Amino acid sequence: MESPVVDVVEGKISGKHCKTSNNTDFYTFKSIPYAKPPVGVLRFAAPQPPEPWEGVRDGTKDCNICAQLDRESFQVVGDEDCLYLNVSTPSLPKADLPPLPVMVFIHGGGFLFGSGTDDSVHGPDYLVEKNVVVVTLNYRLGILGFLSLGCKEAPGNMGLKDQVQALIWIKNNIKNFNGDPNNVTIFGVSAGGASVELQMLSPMSKGLFHKAIAQSGSSLLHWSQNNNIKELVLKFPIIKKKNINDNQDLVQLLKNLSTKDLITMSMLVIGLENSKGGLNFGFVPTVEEDGDWEPFLTKSPYDLLKQGEIHKVPYMIGYCDREGLLMMYSIHKATFDTLVKEKNFLSLLPFDIDNSQKTELQTKLKNIYLEGVNKYNESDFYAIDFFSDVDFCGGIFVSAALISKHVSPLYFYEFSYDGNLNYLKKKLNINRKGACHGDEGGYLVKSGLLQGDVTDTDRLVRERMCTMWTNFAKFGDPTPEIDEVITTTWEPLAENGFNCLMINDKLTMNEDARTERTKLFDELFSKYSEH
Repeated sequence: MESPVVDVVEGKISGKHCKTSNNTDFYTFKSIPYAKPPVGVLRFAAPQPPEPWEGVRDGTKDCNICAQLDRESFQVVGDEDCLYLNVSTPSLPKADLPPLPVMVFIHGGGFLFGSGTDDSVHGPDYLVEKNVVVVTLNYRLGILGFLSLGCKEAPGNMGLKDQVQALIWIKNNIKNFNGDPNNVTIFGVSAGGASVELQMLSPMSKGLFHKAIAQSGSSLLHWSQNNNIKELVLKFPIIKKKNINDNQDLVQLLKNLSTKDLITMSMLVIGLENSKGGLNFGFVPTVEEDGDWEPFLTKSPYDLLKQGEIHKVPYMIGYCDREGLLMMYSIHKATFDTLVKEKNFLSLLPFDIDNSQKTELQTKLKNIYLEGVNKYNESDFYAIDFFSDVDFCGGIFVSAALISKHVSPLYFYEFSYDGNLNYLKKKLNINRKGACHGDEGGYLVKSGLLQGDVTDTDRLVRERMCTMWTNFAKFGDPTPEIDEVITTTWEPLAENGFNCLMINDKLTMNEDARTERTKLFDELFSKYSEH
């Protein structure tokens, strides 16, 4: 297989021939610009279409990751010039080859961290082996992606608009990589999962994708939306000892800062913010004000979900059984320890609770969590359960229930397999039972971190996951037929019950996955969500 060259709208790009660990051939094309670099006067602006280039662009090297604080070195890494994507395809177009389904991966990291274009973290190998085209992408993070001041120079949601721009590029070009522009599935984990659901709610992305998968993420999660971003930004002039309130002057102050100073100061002001729940990322998606620009979102996600203002495409959503393990091994450990000690659940709820109802609700929370099922006989089980719900599962269950009233089919899952490809457990060296936040991702994308002792059961779970996810991308049905690998028909949510595929070392259907915990969050969202 010779080094391939593909024509795209902007010019020619070269790629390289690769092989998966199972010896499956595929081509990869890296560092393809899908937007103009958002630098200089374009800092904080909506993405612009990419510019053409002369000659053949080298698509064999990794691109910049988006500027961010590295959580291990605490140094600013990456670059503002980061709006690139990678395409991996099993085959290039030929007359006798039908175009292949396209799967577009949106990375997580709390809208503050991460990269979609690093193959050592998000390798396409497992999915490409299932005969789909895989696209991975970067989008602007933190203050660069989500500064929102209600003006055209900083409207908000730039990172989500970057994702839209990438989908536009895919629609215009993916056929040249033997991808089908009329069969595109977006999928993501954590903030990537929240992004997927937000794309389902935005008029900007209508018609740009045809199926969607949200893993451990939802548009309703408290850490995935902030309508008070200007309050964060007003701390910048204080730090700089300047007296500024005007939006234009604020934007100019921020544009004049170096990338390093901007990122460092933004992380400082996030740390000064008092937040509810376990997680807080500050510069995240927001409901935009009306103005002389095209908005991504102008109503609250809860209202849009309730009213059915959502793209009607097949949807898959789910979670890991012990999402809250994340809180034990992060900068939020002190919050976890305080809850274990004081058992004050109410103080951590991300809702504005009426004073008259606080005593009753605190009693209810203690009854539900302290008297819950202690499956693993742990002294702090209730804190793990609570943070699982408040940061992840509560919103995921509520959004799935609301979406299922307007979208069919909707497939719901719980991932509880505890193996050697559980991504975050291995990365953070978590020595607890169950599946931590985002752990299912290690069974879908190849990570250099997870190349140790892989058991036969790990391989079976990986095969099942990749088969179901790619079946969904191909057919809109994750289990179109039953065999020795896919042993159970995954039933979509119906009007009665709450069908859930339980993914462990076996596949089983639970006809009603709702519990007292999920019913509590139904009640909380219906009473206290922003309207």
